Amino acid sequence: MSWISLGRLGTVLLMIGLALGLVSLIPPAPMGGFSSGGTQDAPQEKYTNLYTTSTITPQTGLLINVNASDELYAYVLNVFESDLQDWSTSWVREHFPNINETMLWWESRNLTVLDAFLESHSDAVVWKSDLFTRLSQEVFPTKVSNATVLVANPSHDSVRFEYEIKSITSLAPRERTLLPAELLTVIGIALTIPWIFFTRIRKTPSWSE
Repeated sequence: MSWISLGRLGTVLLMIGLALGLVSLIPPAPMGGFSSGGTQDAPQEKYTNLYTTSTITPQTGLLINVNASDELYAYVLNVFESDLQDWSTSWVREHFPNINETMLWWESRNLTVLDAFLESHSDAVVWKSDLFTRLSQEVFPTKVSNATVLVANPSHDSVRFEYEIKSITSLAPRERTLLPAELLTVIGIALTIPWIFFTRIRKTPSWSE
């Protein structure tokens, strides 16, 4: 391939990379149709459901804000809350057949049960956080998904937390456009600079005495 062809290709890649970079700078906008929040306690070694929605998409996701008194995990799962609850109670009944109905629901919220669900449904995890006390996270799935948002308290003490969840929309989520934008820009520059240099050398007049 000639320097001219490489230079033109580099210019195209550079322009695409810059365009993607500009798109990634556009912040997601609230949809205006949904917002949920409040203050509550996360029981020790239990998980707590915060929200379930029927659909999130690669363009329509969730903004999750949490401020906690101690460290928590947060999950977005591609499952309805009712289906998760049904699976959890069945698991508890199977492993603890003598448990009474009064304790069944409470014990189904144990982290042991959640871990068992995630182990057998690893594809249900849309997103999972690291341990945090303050969280602000935009979540966009790679495909159309259901979404149940929950927090898990791994400590031996109850944790007080405030949360807010909003539906948001974005042309292109930042985490999916920033890296391609950076790569295309770097490759474009790498191809364009030699072409420019070669072209200038060719155009520079040769003076002889």
